[in-house]
Amino acid sequence: MKINDKIYGLVEIKDKVLIELINSKPIQRLKGIKQAGITGHIVKDRDYTRYDHSVGVMILLRKKQASLEEQIGGLLHDVSHTAFSHVVDFVYKTKEHNYHELFYEKIIRNSEIPSILKKHNFNLNRLLNENNFPLLEKEIPDLCADRIDYALRDLDSFYTNGKPVKFIASIVNKNDEFVFSDLETAKEFAFNFINLDEKIWANIREVAYFHIAADAIKIALENNILKEEDLFKQDNYVLDILKNSNNKKIKEKLSLLTPNLKVINSPKKYDFYSKTKLRYVDPKFIEDGQLKRLSDVDNLFKEKLKEHKALISNGYYIKIASY
Repeated sequence: MKINDKIYGLVEIKDKVLIELINSKPIQRLKGIKQAGITGHIVKDRDYTRYDHSVGVMILLRKKQASLEEQIGGLLHDVSHTAFSHVVDFVYKTKEHNYHELFYEKIIRNSEIPSILKKHNFNLNRLLNENNFPLLEKEIPDLCADRIDYALRDLDSFYTNGKPVKFIASIVNKNDEFVFSDLETAKEFAFNFINLDEKIWANIREVAYFHIAADAIKIALENNILKEEDLFKQDNYVLDILKNSNNKKIKEKLSLLTPNLKVINSPKKYDFYSKTKLRYVDPKFIEDGQLKRLSDVDNLFKEKLKEHKALISNGYYIKIASY
């Protein structure tokens, strides 16, 4: 199987277990789920999918000499994402934005994935435990394949100066931990990551889009127009149900979801308050053969990180100016 990935280029996959998993229904379903949630249906250049990301995580792990088992974990890690990705975390309030993770084991066990894994002598229970895969998932502020890949995809959409290629080349797998090979690249990636969070992932308009879409879904659930299990299908399935509904409140919400939506942060007079997950990295890097953390050696980054945490943690008092 040959995959021409936007970030990593042409990659050939020969492992039969990976090929069969990629072609399985749960992984193929991810082609119909935008990584950027509802924003992927509104804003240009935000339309890559959970499938693109999942395959990308697998490829990144592969390039950095992760075990085949961890590559499988990377491919499967988002298999339980709902339609519109993290919009669901505004429907069912979760502090860590991890609603989909509650269904991870169930979705895998009720699919053809266990039989594929058994056929190729992989232990399902080990694969269900992310603690077995330190390159795939790490707590903030460390680097991990998941965090790196989604950042590279949005960097690629908004910059044209080869940043993803540069960062990939500088990422080192040191004793099952992703670190940067030098201070300057670690610093550049960390500042870019914060910029992506402020300008994209936790931007006030992005939060507004997610909150409004979640309101439409909640109204549909309350009125039996949607069922919870519908959310585990694809974006367009849910979107078509919402668009075809005769519910006036749903139509009002959907009318706001346009590229022309303008919102302001107005604590004294606002339409709704909302906040989203804080995202950042404070990566480790190699210097003189030793591992160091960026914030321990760079005061400028340390101050920027402090400001960023305060900004996102405060949330937004959102006033709709126009749409």
